[in-house]
Amino acid sequence: MSLKYKKVRQAVADADGKQREIHYARACKRRRVKLDEVAEHIAGYTTLSRGEVHSVLIALTDSIPGYLLDNQSVELGDLGTLSLHFTSHSEETEEAVTWRSIKDLKVQFRAGVRFKKMLKHASFKLVKE
Repeated sequence: MSLKYKKVRQAVADADGKQREIHYARACKRRRVKLDEVAEHIAGYTTLSRGEVHSVLIALTDSIPGYLLDNQSVELGDLGTLSLHFTSHSEETEEAVTWRSIKDLKVQFRAGVRFKKMLKHASFKLVKE
């Protein structure tokens, strides 16, 4: 399996306002895999039926937001860990820091050790469009 990418050209302005072009690689031709397809795939190499796996995956997706909103991180084995992170506006005094200071609440994923090792061996394939 190879990660598909395309070459992208973009115009940018230098510090002095002069336009120039830059080139970079961007992931492309991704296909979204739905939960049902994941359940079918897992059922193919376990003793569980597709319906049983699907039920467990739905329960997992229903449970994770609650854990995160209860200020917990969710470790998904070798895959990695999900946690909530946010940034805050700076305030002049400690008393001024309230929940209203908080902005940009985001879910962060940190890949597990085994998954990180797999990523080191990723291969790439240029797609001509």
